[in-house]
Amino acid sequence: MMRQTLAHAALLLFAAGCGPVQTIETDFTGLRGQPIASVIARLGPPESRQGTTSVWTDRVRDDTPVRTQRVVYNNGQPTTIDVMARPDPPIVRTCILTVQTDAAGTIVTVDREGASTACAPMARKVAG
Repeated sequence: MMRQTLAHAALLLFAAGCGPVQTIETDFTGLRGQPIASVIARLGPPESRQGTTSVWTDRVRDDTPVRTQRVVYNNGQPTTIDVMARPDPPIVRTCILTVQTDAAGTIVTVDREGASTACAPMARKVAG
């Protein structure tokens, strides 16, 4: 009985892992073949547009704690310790989305530049 239960659990875990995984890359590459108007509706007008190339830029404050060192005084003796602290000032990360369309306004190429933390909010918007 225990062996059968373990087999069922393993099968369920395997089946759960076979589903599509939604990532930032799939959100952005999913734009190919869509009309540029649908992206403009989700993100607003691009910051720059030259011919068939449109560019959106998003800046995100990243105040994720980072490992730093601090000096503490135990019994009058300085000791350096590692601590997690938020950066001050927060780091500003940039995401740049560049989309190129054909003459009909259909997206043919999508290029993303920036860290996942910076691009995640824009990816959620385009995934709609």
